[in-house]
Amino acid sequence: MSERLERRIRKDDPAKLEVILDVTRRLMSVTDLDALLELIAQATTQVLKADRATIFLVDADRGELWSKVALGGVQEIRFPVGAGISGEVARTGTIINIPDAYADPRFLRRFDQVTGYRTRNLLTFPMTGAQGTVIGVFQVLNKAEGPFTKEDEETLSSLASSAAVAVENAQLLAAQRKLWLSLVETLAVTIDARDQQTAGHSRRVTRYAEIIGRAMGWQGPQIERLRTAALLHDYGKIAVRDGVLQKPGKLDDKEFAYMKAHAEKTGEFLGYLEFPSDMREVPLIAAQHHERMDGKGYPSGLPASQILPGARIVAAADIFDALTARRYYKPPYPVAKTLEIMDGMAGDHLDPLVVAAVHRALPELEAAVEELKSTWPEAVDAEAELSERDQPAGSR
Repeated sequence: MSERLERRIRKDDPAKLEVILDVTRRLMSVTDLDALLELIAQATTQVLKADRATIFLVDADRGELWSKVALGGVQEIRFPVGAGISGEVARTGTIINIPDAYADPRFLRRFDQVTGYRTRNLLTFPMTGAQGTVIGVFQVLNKAEGPFTKEDEETLSSLASSAAVAVENAQLLAAQRKLWLSLVETLAVTIDARDQQTAGHSRRVTRYAEIIGRAMGWQGPQIERLRTAALLHDYGKIAVRDGVLQKPGKLDDKEFAYMKAHAEKTGEFLGYLEFPSDMREVPLIAAQHHERMDGKGYPSGLPASQILPGARIVAAADIFDALTARRYYKPPYPVAKTLEIMDGMAGDHLDPLVVAAVHRALPELEAAVEELKSTWPEAVDAEAELSERDQPAGSR
């Protein structure tokens, strides 16, 4: 904000200045793009005393503008850069201030016709990024006290400058997060690709873990951390020899002991990765998915008090998939039989609270099983007995 503008607002409307300064501070602390744009839209309507605000972002790859936030009803609009008033502002970087919307031929009435809203006046302002290109557009509708003024344009210019910095930072973080998640998914795919008898296992365990987690009230960062750990829970299998990993029949005791080392290797290998600060527990969660509530699990034989909640959920999701999916060495078990077996594991092996969440999430889990059947491996030698690969630790 320029010193001249700040002095004038401080003199004419000190409360308004406090709102602007507070919003500017908050913009710098919000990194989630959805939350950020909602904050910008709300702040714009408050500062300019308008009825509604829409924040459009430029999709440079598609040459389009799209609305992420439209206060007052519409959830998303897409149209080409250059089309309509917002599109013209995005193309030229100029301000368009229309005191009487229906008297201006540039105004497209069809959105009012679709929504039933009546636009009286509007101010459309470009949001310019660090490279000097337009990265978004503010459109503010129906100022309560008549048409938008030059002072409103100056005020919006100040907000737009701060918002542009915050939006670019949020977009950069989102791009980094997307790259990170694609790396995680690639690592998971490489493990599943090595072991055709558990093809698609990591993807299914991730889906089931997310469903169970939500049934336990988890959300946001908790779910994202859980999903990442579930995707990578078998990463240690990269160190298991093909002869053991891909053996179609039962494993002998020596082979099974060797296979069990994959849990410890998972934690070891993932420990080399630089996880984001909110993901630091992922290696531990992944490495603990074969621990048991009675302390007889592996690799560390941890007591229940030391097993992370995320690991308890991944353990249940892992067993749920091992039972419900077809394997080379076993047929798919019906969900009812799967729940019967898991109920028998509650307390000694599985966390009873997690098993209870599995029951609560049953409709969603059943739908997910049906959806993910296409990821099951082909049957070769289906046996009636549960393989030692899927049996609870300590049962051999």
